Amino acid sequence: MDVLLKITGIARSDTEDVTESIVRGSYYRKDDDIYLFYEGVDEETPQLITRHRIVVRGNRVEVQRTGALRSSMVIVPGELNQSEYETPYGTLQLDFFGISAETEARDDGVTVRMKYEIRLADTIVSENELVIEATATEDAAEDA
Repeated sequence: MDVLLKITGIARSDTEDVTESIVRGSYYRKDDDIYLFYEGVDEETPQLITRHRIVVRGNRVEVQRTGALRSSMVIVPGELNQSEYETPYGTLQLDFFGISAETEARDDGVTVRMKYEIRLADTIVSENELVIEATATEDAAEDA
C-alpha cells in the first residue's frame, strides 16, 4: 500500500533536538511482520539519497539504510545491539540499547514507536524517541 510517512525523531543529550519529515513510501504486511520502505535525502548533503527499510517483528524493529549512506539499527527492548553507522563525515561504531518498541496497526496504516539510547564507547550519547506514522495515501484508499 502506498503511504505517507510522518517520521518524528527526538534526541536528548544536553539539549533536545526534534526532527520531523514527511515522505512517500510503501507499507506491507507478511504474516505478522510489518515492512515500511522509503527514500530519503540528507539535509546537509542533498545529493546523498538513501533507501530505508523498516521491519517490525513483534517487539524487534530493524531500520536499515542503504545507498549513499549505510547503517543498520536494531531496537529490541532490554537488548544492546552494535552497528556501524555511516555519516557524510565517516563511519562510527555505535551501540543501540532498546528501551521500548510498540506497534499500532490500523486498516489505513501503522504507527511504530521506539525509545532507545545511543551509546559510544560505553557512554550514553543520547536518549532517543522515533515515531513513524504510516497512513494510506488517497490513491491507495481509492484502490482498496
